[in-house]
Amino acid sequence: MARKKIEPITSLGNEDKLTVQKSLPLFALWRSELTLAEFKILDTYLSRIDSHKPEKRAVMFEKGELEKILGVKRINNQDLETRLKHLMGNVIEIPDESMKKGFRLVTLFEEAVAEQDDYGLWQVKLECTQKAMKYFFNIENLGYLRYKLRCITSLTSRYTYIMFIYLEANRFRKSWDVPLDELKQILDCDKEETYKAFKRFNDLILKKVQKEMYEKTECRYSYEPVKKGRSVVAVHFEVETLPKASLEEVDENQMTLEQWQEEAVKEKELWQTPLEDFNFTQEQYDELFSVLITIPDSKLPQSSACYGSVELMRYHYIDQKAKEIKRRDTQKPIRSKFSYLLKLMKQDAEE
Repeated sequence: MARKKIEPITSLGNEDKLTVQKSLPLFALWRSELTLAEFKILDTYLSRIDSHKPEKRAVMFEKGELEKILGVKRINNQDLETRLKHLMGNVIEIPDESMKKGFRLVTLFEEAVAEQDDYGLWQVKLECTQKAMKYFFNIENLGYLRYKLRCITSLTSRYTYIMFIYLEANRFRKSWDVPLDELKQILDCDKEETYKAFKRFNDLILKKVQKEMYEKTECRYSYEPVKKGRSVVAVHFEVETLPKASLEEVDENQMTLEQWQEEAVKEKELWQTPLEDFNFTQEQYDELFSVLITIPDSKLPQSSACYGSVELMRYHYIDQKAKEIKRRDTQKPIRSKFSYLLKLMKQDAEE
């Protein structure tokens, strides 16, 4: 049977009014190797589709639109081909709550058609893959958030984009600590010797990121170093609450930040799930987490099942400790499983 032709969506429209509607699993793409230009193309694609019309999954970037998105006057043939090949060939790890263990890998786009006119301007058609459609269309069950496209198209630093996505994905926490090493991994600068000292990392990345964020987005936040002795071990973030959107701006199917926050409170974080049988209080979880973030990566499981994710490493670490406690408890009852676990974790944090 011949494949039905999919008519592309055309015309970028007024950028100020375009909104990126991104399912929560797609927020995990900050872990990927996509470049800033590729993130901008993806977000523009998301802002152009109607999430309730999966039959219209092809988007046409008209002449001059792609150049505008990337902030350049002209793109040469080889550069565009390289960008599109990388975007289409990038295998992405997508979080999937239906899988207790393991991971799901997908490619986002299956076809890109590019044609250049006599003036050097490109017309490009993009179409997402069948497997990726569940993350682009009818995403109400997955939950999703929205932000203005103009917030990210004007950004010039990948660091700022990743920080923007990271803060939006964690906005429901309002305030939290992230280990310094993990933050460097998130921003993909953990292997750079230049940023080894916190002062250099702060001056060259964190301060510049916050400055650009304030100038070009609606995201407002503060941060400060968390010290252990004289060393900075984590960064504390506080994100300001966004002003409530007017009724005409709210999609009736959109999960609001308030709803997401309520759901997040009800659900256990991944690392907490192996401890559910112990019935710890929230205060005990908070104390455990304050120690967990100080445990060096070398003490966390490095299995391929973790796929380089610190979150998964912590999950497997706690899972191993929980199994050890249950095994020892059958041999000799443990009076306080919380105190026992805390002691084990502190030993790993101090070694």
